[in-house]
Amino acid sequence: MPRGRGDIGGGFSPQSSPSLWEGEEKGGGGIKKMNKKDLRLICKLNKYWEPNNIKVKKAGGQTNRNWIVQYKDKRFFVRLPWKRTDIVDRKIEGKNILRIAKSKKLRDIVPRYIVYVLNGTNILNPKEKFDLPDGTMVSEYIKGRDINGRDLEDPRIQTALVKSLHTFHTSGVKFVNIYDVFEDEVEKYRKEAKKYPVKKLIKKEEIEEIEKIERAAKKKLPLGGKLSTHNDLIFENLRLTENGKIYILDFEYAGFNIRNGLHYDLGIILGGNLFYPIPIKIKTFEKIIKKAKEIYKRDLDKEKLYAGALTNVLVMFWWGIIKYFSAKTEKEKNYFKEYVLKRKEGIRFLNKISL
Repeated sequence: MPRGRGDIGGGFSPQSSPSLWEGEEKGGGGIKKMNKKDLRLICKLNKYWEPNNIKVKKAGGQTNRNWIVQYKDKRFFVRLPWKRTDIVDRKIEGKNILRIAKSKKLRDIVPRYIVYVLNGTNILNPKEKFDLPDGTMVSEYIKGRDINGRDLEDPRIQTALVKSLHTFHTSGVKFVNIYDVFEDEVEKYRKEAKKYPVKKLIKKEEIEEIEKIERAAKKKLPLGGKLSTHNDLIFENLRLTENGKIYILDFEYAGFNIRNGLHYDLGIILGGNLFYPIPIKIKTFEKIIKKAKEIYKRDLDKEKLYAGALTNVLVMFWWGIIKYFSAKTEKEKNYFKEYVLKRKEGIRFLNKISL
């Protein structure tokens, strides 16, 4: 389920993640601590859903408001989207979701999509009309849990992860948008972040250091190696089921990657998951890459993989600054301050070990 850019505390300074929207919500007898507007929107998604016959549980969310909805004995994942269209293009995401939904090869590793709203229409079933924001989505709920760093120490789970990623990367699905992590994310977020008084959060010399590291990482990830990639392979987007299978969730940032796609996507397994209460370890990542070489039947460039990991942390760093300065509450502001400072240290850490 999408929850933003690796938005859990931990890693370099382990601690539990603060929840920005607390509480578990229940229908069928009263809604507690739930935004009534969100409840009304959720009930519009199915003619049988009403406040008194559904149970609703918050499922995280930084870029979106995510809910698990239970109706009778069946559960669904519902996403109410973040309104900022300058960060996520819902038309592109919708077209990519259509391609995923049509792929038979992905049915065992991606949840079934039921509703995706664009211009008032469910593009997965155009006969259905909804007065809901673009990007509102319903998919099947995958029973299981988010993977964590300890799970990945298990060789069987390492293999399951690499097999799911291999299935995705070799599925033949071609996303509609050309994706270059520097042009589409790092540089875009940096330019947006610099509209704010960044020096109030990060010292000038530290920003200069990070921009120098950014330029070096870009050289290590040259154009080429075109591939459809996920681009946000954080723990929340990797769902471990009871039978040991791993589902890939949330294709919000996906695209047809023109800059060493495979190395970047695999690098995110490290870079995107360093900041959790139970983070991935370097030695675990090395073992995953060894398995990837075997399953993908190809050599992988270690320098490019670590450059991919570092670049992903750069994405989070600049994105986090935007979130910090656009935060509406002191609680959110404090959360994203810590988020950004940890990514700053993560950039330095990965730069040091990749030299």
